[in-house]
Amino acid sequence: MPQYQVFLETSAEAIEEGGYLAHVPALIGCVARGKTKDEAMANVREAIAAYLAWLRQHHLDAPDANEAIELDVTETESTILPPDYAAMNYDELEDLWHRAALSRQELLRVLAAMPADALTRKSGENDWAIRNILAHLAQADLWYASRLDEGGLPELLWRIAATRALVLQRLQNLPADERARVTNHGGEEWTPRKVARRMLEHEREHLEQIREILKAQ
Repeated sequence: MPQYQVFLETSAEAIEEGGYLAHVPALIGCVARGKTKDEAMANVREAIAAYLAWLRQHHLDAPDANEAIELDVTETESTILPPDYAAMNYDELEDLWHRAALSRQELLRVLAAMPADALTRKSGENDWAIRNILAHLAQADLWYASRLDEGGLPELLWRIAATRALVLQRLQNLPADERARVTNHGGEEWTPRKVARRMLEHEREHLEQIREILKAQ
């Protein structure tokens, strides 16, 4: 029976942004949010099933669809998870490159099929419209790239430089002895593995947000 370790983030930052976050580090990019712990855990089970189906769709290694999944849950108030401290090896970086490219292609396919007037759609009066989500994502990769160095990149450079390719290139070019390096930004610890995990989790979360908005119209 496949078992996945789930870290249920109970930090004040996560709750303020919308609820508890359930991370599945072994499935890089797999994350779910819930306003309660139970809701987050129910949602992460669905997220794992969807993620494994996505892997199978792209002929990547994944358990059979009819296999039961067991979860090992650890609650944490930290925004950096224990697995984030492990150095990323070459094979993991190659796998990240492939999954990140597939995720970005999926986002672009959703957007290509979207009518132009959908850019102003949003879930509720006080929520972001799709246009705002996309503007946010356009800047996010550069922000994640800045987490690989102390101090980060000036915001102006985030807006005019490359996006996803920059993050992946920075990760690929990290010397082996820096692939477990811990950097500190505003009191929060970051490592290359955490950058990779949060970059994909962030995109997958917002991709689902866009889908929900489109489905509701």
